[in-house]
Amino acid sequence: MAIKIMIADDHSMIREGLKSLLELEGDIQVVAEAEDGVDCLEKLKICTPDVLLLDINMPRKNGLEVLQTLKSSKSKVKVLVLTVHNEVEYLMKAVDIGVDGYILKDSESTELKKSYIFHRRRRKLYSAKSYSIIKFQDD
Repeated sequence: MAIKIMIADDHSMIREGLKSLLELEGDIQVVAEAEDGVDCLEKLKICTPDVLLLDINMPRKNGLEVLQTLKSSKSKVKVLVLTVHNEVEYLMKAVDIGVDGYILKDSESTELKKSYIFHRRRRKLYSAKSYSIIKFQDD
C-alpha cells in the first residue's frame, strides 16, 4: 500500500521536484499539493494523506501556524517540516508543537526518502543537522 503524501510549499518548482523525487520510490503517492497555509488546511478537509511535507515560510498562514492548527484539532496526519530554517528557535517551536519530523532543505535527498520509513515505523524523523541542534539543546 502506497504512502499518501501532501506537499505544502509556496514554490511550485519545489513542489514539482519533491513530487518527482518521492514518486521515484514507487510506494509513495503525492495526493495533493498546496501553495500556502490556508490552501493546505482547506485541502486537508477533503483529502487524507499519511504524511504532510510542510514548509515554514508560506503566505497567508505559515507552516508553524498550520502545524499548530493540525495538532490542536488532533489530526492524525504525520507532519514533516521541510525548511531552510536551521535556527534553533524554529526547530524547537516545531518540536514543542508536536512535529513528527524536521528536515532542512539543504539535506541530502536520502534524508527525505527516509520520510516513508519513519511513517511505516511510526517514529519521528530529524535530519542529521536538525538532530544535532536538538541534542545540543538537551545537553
